[in-house]
Amino acid sequence: MTSPDATVLWDGRRAVVTLPAEIDVTNSARLDELLAEVAGQRPVIMVADMTGTSFCDSSGIHALAHAYRLAAANGGEFRVAIGASPAVRVLQLTGLDQVLPVYDDLRQALDAPGTQAQRA
Repeated sequence: MTSPDATVLWDGRRAVVTLPAEIDVTNSARLDELLAEVAGQRPVIMVADMTGTSFCDSSGIHALAHAYRLAAANGGEFRVAIGASPAVRVLQLTGLDQVLPVYDDLRQALDAPGTQAQRA
């Protein structure tokens, strides 16, 4: 499961979607479809790895928010690993960093305890 801009790796019931260096109107629809496809497979934890993403516009924010809603609807958790990427600023400006669990790196995003619903 890949697109020209993103890759998906599975570890059991955890999925890591590595996002492209730039997310904008030219690739956000494909990214939205990929994230929806992964969420539809009901991972317990789905991580968007944005540590290599330097730019994300509002269409990318929409794709992330959509993935968050889909993952939650399927009983999973959507997380973002972003670290020091400049794209963190758009998450802050839109307030999405207050909704999505945001982590400094991929390892931290994968190792953090799940929500109560996922531990049950």
